[in-house]
Amino acid sequence: MPEREAKFAVNASPQELWRFIRDFESLCSCIPGVERIRLVDDRTAELTVKEKVGVVPLVLALTAHIDAEEPPRRLHATARAEHLTMEIDVALESVAAGTEMTGLIRVKGEGPLKAVVDSLFERRATERTAQFADSLAKRFGVAAAERPLEIRGGPPAGGGFLGWLRRLWRRLTGLGPMGSE
Repeated sequence: MPEREAKFAVNASPQELWRFIRDFESLCSCIPGVERIRLVDDRTAELTVKEKVGVVPLVLALTAHIDAEEPPRRLHATARAEHLTMEIDVALESVAAGTEMTGLIRVKGEGPLKAVVDSLFERRATERTAQFADSLAKRFGVAAAERPLEIRGGPPAGGGFLGWLRRLWRRLTGLGPMGSE
């Protein structure tokens, strides 16, 4: 099952960040590709997510549900679509300059689209994670004393897209490699 883990720090208290995470509409405004959200109840939302596969748009109707939570520290959610199951684990930890957020996303393609789903996740997860981190940084600010972005589980680090992404992040935040000044 393909997965990505990302860690980044934002300039907000764990309680403030928790309120944001538990507000489906606010949270989804920072998630790339979410086009529509309908709240079912305080733990469930139906989402329409659009992602391009080449020139063809792939539109997914997802149902996201919070399975377990320990406010303001941990949350486990599951999102399901016809050919996809996604598990999301979020952990918040208070750090000197704000809150460190760790997110682990596991995706499982199913049925005849398994190969497409898994491949798409492998190609786009790092970029989408960085876009989400950038949205949070714009909303809350970056906790400058902490590492701004760390992504594990993707393509090899250093060159290529991930290297370019890290260089861009350093330019945007004014920080050196992995949060150094």
